[in-house]
Amino acid sequence: MVTPSPEKLHFRQKLTGNASELLKKLKELHTELKAMDQEIVDTSSLSSVTKQLIDSSVINHKDKGVRIYVACCIADLLRLYAPDAPYTNNNLKTVFGLFIDELRHIVNPAALYFNMYYYLLESLSAVKSIILITDLKNADGLMIDLVRNIFDDIRPQQAKNVQVCMTDLVRYVVEEANQLPQEIVDIILAQFLHKQKFDNPAAYRLACELGNNCTAKLQRYVFQYFSDIVSAAGAGELSNKALADFKTVHQLVIELNKSAPGLLLNVIPQLEEELKFSDVTLRTLATKALGEMFAEKTIPLATQYDSTWRAWLQRRNDKAPQVRVVWIESLTNLIKSHKNLAKELSDGLGEKLVDPDEKKVVSKEAINALSVLYSQAHADIESGKQASIFQFGWMPSAILHAVYINDNEVFSFVDNAVFTTLFPPNGSVISRTQRLVTIFSSLDDRGRTGFLSVLRRGADARVYMAAYLQLLKSQETSSSIALDPEEYEKKLGAIIKATCDRLPDPSKSSIALHKYAQVNDAKLQQLMFDCMDSSLSLKEIKRASKEALSHIESIAPQILEVFSVLIQRISLTLVNSEVLSELIKNVGESEEHREASGDLLRSISLIFPAIFEKHLTEVTSLLRDPGFAGASNSLHTLADFAKQFPRSMPVGAKAKETLRFFLDSGTVVQAKHATIVLANVSDNVEMCRDIAASIQNRLDVTSTRLLLDLTILLQLVLYSPQAFESVASSVIAFIIKKLLMSNTAEQEIMGLKILVNRAIVLLESDSASAHDAVRPVFKLLWTIIKQGGELVEDKNTNEVLKSHLRLNAARFVVKLTRNRPVYEKMVSVSDYGGLALVIQDPVFGVRQGLAARVMKYLRSKELHIRYLAVLVLAAHEPELGWRLDIRSFLVQQSKIQANDSKLMLNELTLARVMHLLANHPDFVPKSLAGKAAPGDQVPVHSVEDLNLAVKYIEFYLDTMANSENISLIYYIVSLLKTVRFANPGEPTRNLYVASDLGQYLIQERSRSHNWTLTSYPGQVKLPGELFVPLGQDELSAEVGFSESLELVGVDCMNEAKVINSNSGDLGMQIATQSFLPLEWVRARESRAERKVKTGTGMEKKMGQAAKRRSRSPSSALEDDEGIADSDEEIASRAKRSKKSKSVGRVPEEPKRRMASRAAKAKAAAYRDAETSEEATDDDESGEDSM
Repeated sequence: MVTPSPEKLHFRQKLTGNASELLKKLKELHTELKAMDQEIVDTSSLSSVTKQLIDSSVINHKDKGVRIYVACCIADLLRLYAPDAPYTNNNLKTVFGLFIDELRHIVNPAALYFNMYYYLLESLSAVKSIILITDLKNADGLMIDLVRNIFDDIRPQQAKNVQVCMTDLVRYVVEEANQLPQEIVDIILAQFLHKQKFDNPAAYRLACELGNNCTAKLQRYVFQYFSDIVSAAGAGELSNKALADFKTVHQLVIELNKSAPGLLLNVIPQLEEELKFSDVTLRTLATKALGEMFAEKTIPLATQYDSTWRAWLQRRNDKAPQVRVVWIESLTNLIKSHKNLAKELSDGLGEKLVDPDEKKVVSKEAINALSVLYSQAHADIESGKQASIFQFGWMPSAILHAVYINDNEVFSFVDNAVFTTLFPPNGSVISRTQRLVTIFSSLDDRGRTGFLSVLRRGADARVYMAAYLQLLKSQETSSSIALDPEEYEKKLGAIIKATCDRLPDPSKSSIALHKYAQVNDAKLQQLMFDCMDSSLSLKEIKRASKEALSHIESIAPQILEVFSVLIQRISLTLVNSEVLSELIKNVGESEEHREASGDLLRSISLIFPAIFEKHLTEVTSLLRDPGFAGASNSLHTLADFAKQFPRSMPVGAKAKETLRFFLDSGTVVQAKHATIVLANVSDNVEMCRDIAASIQNRLDVTSTRLLLDLTILLQLVLYSPQAFESVASSVIAFIIKKLLMSNTAEQEIMGLKILVNRAIVLLESDSASAHDAVRPVFKLLWTIIKQGGELVEDKNTNEVLKSHLRLNAARFVVKLTRNRPVYEKMVSVSDYGGLALVIQDPVFGVRQGLAARVMKYLRSKELHIRYLAVLVLAAHEPELGWRLDIRSFLVQQSKIQANDSKLMLNELTLARVMHLLANHPDFVPKSLAGKAAPGDQVPVHSVEDLNLAVKYIEFYLDTMANSENISLIYYIVSLLKTVRFANPGEPTRNLYVASDLGQYLIQERSRSHNWTLTSYPGQVKLPGELFVPLGQDELSAEVGFSESLELVGVDCMNEAKVINSNSGDLGMQIATQSFLPLEWVRARESRAERKVKTGTGMEKKMGQAAKRRSRSPSSALEDDEGIADSDEEIASRAKRSKKSKSVGRVPEEPKRRMASRAAKAKAAAYRDAETSEEATDDDESGEDSM
């Protein structure tokens, strides 16, 4: 291969002369240099021009053409000499100064020498001779100028190749520089700021190119940049400038994460540290920045930086509300971008609905975020996508649960979410109704109640606002019904108070409404009436609402905030005539949405009766179709409406005929609801009498329609008592003499319901007849309870039916006495004791059914307080979950009752418990050692029985005793030894044993909790129906003291001596003598000693200070771990061998008789009977109708 001979430069002219001559020579030189090949050039031939070009007269020439050609020629020389430069360090600094200056002209494509400027740019880029600038000494200024000029001059409209070359120049400088000047880093990072990003997109793209292609080089500079600012911020209080810089750098990090995330490798852990800063502002900025970064759709940052992700999640519980708020604000975009994180984030978001923030800002943001998230996913949910339903379907319920917080401000947030986001007032009536049905059908029970509460509050607001506007209108000058000023002000104040009591800031709202009353603008009045007009379309209502707000802003802007809430609440944008028509259409035609539409329609009918009344004809017309599948639901809707608004029911012959059809040919449920509607139609008593008479004539226990007929009669009892009374005697005789002896479960219970509800109805209309009517009913119920549900002489009733009858009999007794003092007095002490034992029935469904009903009525204060003692008998309930529910209820009630300490309701409950305990069939004394007692010995309670009894007293103390009332409780228990039972037939001696047991346990608990027992200074009156004062010698035979009996006196008797010092010798002897067997006391003390010795290592470390800690057992009860430990201990004791018992130890719990009724439930026969609760659900859910 022939090696080409070196190529020499032929240009021999001197670079002198005027500008024109010099330019001509430079063009000739450039043409020759440009054509020369670097590989074969003879660089020695270039030395002359190389020297001449650097001459100051040439390189610093003022002519534009000369300068650019000089620059291009030098660029060619750098190419030909590469890789070595032919100039010194200072010469090169001059050269690059020329290059930088000349490249500024590239910005103007119309420039005379633009092609030469581009040639220079391309040459420096292609040959990479620009990297020589990075080797120069003290040349940072040149690099900074080069980078700054390129970022300033690059433009989106420039040719693509120009932009590429400019990018290359900056990239080469960044990559090759040993140490980048901080100013260059600042210039690059500045391009990511929001303003720069949109002012010069080309510069932004150049910065992104650098960030992604020079990641390794720029990472440490970016970290240092961020770290310097963060360190300054964390050093102390921030100045305004420092805070502004801190905000800027966080915004910069957010933008870098979008465009060049690789630069943040070391910055993100620094952000994690910021989350721990004590300064709230800095913590807030870090939380917000990370929230936006995690939300970036294309980057799985949460996976890449798990530690930072976990630290950020914890900010939802930050002590500063503003941090919690920005955390919540991040969730909408985060969940939208990363659905795989939805569950984890949603759980945290749900927690924030109830937040301790006093200003409620956190709750507001949580409600808003949930509503937005759901709205975004609603289309997928409506189309049935299971993933979206799982991730977002729960959110409307969670939002509506917030109404249970019972805070007006939070309620207004829920209002806003419901009326603007969950159910936006736009789209067709079909789509709006479909959305309403979809969301309503997805709500849980609490969510539905919350939703109806929102609607109900809106309905109430419309009533108040209508009254307010009418009152203002009545005071117009021309009005003839104007009130005198004093009466007007009084009425206005009352209406405003009722309105404002449900607004976020009642005082501020009151001022606003009084302010508007002074303005009394007629136009605004009409607009607000239009917002509440159900005859208007949604479009018209929205227009009225918008105009009303705009008008308020113009006449009284200071009241706009209050009226915005009011107008949103009163406007019929969610439920109106259009929606009701569509719901009725769904009930008639849509199989998919019939049930949900029917449920919603039924609820709406009661909240918006005026709107629903206009659609009654539509509903009744549906019922005329014999094959209408939604008949039951529609009848239910009409029945509920009829009970509330009887005068609004249709009275036409066709409507009555349609309803009568369901009495003859419908199901039991359909007949029930149809009867309610007919009974509530005005002037329809005669038809109801005819119905009752026809049923009376065909009553037969073998009839296939007996249950249906009894159901109809029950509704007549409740809603048309006059009609029922015309056949009452024969129907009652049939129930008592035939039906209850027939062993037919549902029919017998329905018969009992008729008897019970008739007694209730008569009490309201004819109290004299009610007394006569209720006595046989009570007698029948007590018989069922005492005989275990058996009424038939042959005693062949199956166990399932007996359990149903026991439960219903007990619940009917409770129902009869509910808020009816007259009937409550008819329940004797012995009958009350028999009722209490049902709480220990063998069947769990019976126990649960009675306890649930008692708790329900006690919670609403509809039942006598003595029923609290009944719940204490659940101490031996074998179902742990249910026992804990009852305990929680008792704790709650004790706190409520404690508010009125003068009544001593909590404390006197123990006296009633002691009465039940003393008369309990399992609390009976035994002969000593199981043998016949000698004549001088008195039977005593076994240790086994006493241990069982301890559970009841401890259950009471766990739930109702505390350091505040323990002395009073002790006094009451001691006082029981100064009385006897009011009923001479009851075993008073058992009471004294229970009293001693209670005193011992109270003392024991006081020591363990470091409670102080003091002498109670006041007087207590025990329940007179249970106890009477102790006579002088009337009990000596029964009590039967004997010195030969091994009994023990304890310290707790000392106070009893003081209490009863004036009651005579027998009284003193009873008060001071202990009735507890010494065996039990020693065993109890032995167990206490063992507990101390076997205390855990943790208890020993805590020392005596922890042991002395005073703690209310009520609060301890709420500690789940403590409860679990207790039940584990019970389970472990039950498993121990009987052989392990010893004399010095408290005998372990037996297969307890007191709980045996409950234990048998698990054995065999009664399992099926646990459905008894289901059988009586109708009575529970429809108390008034059953």
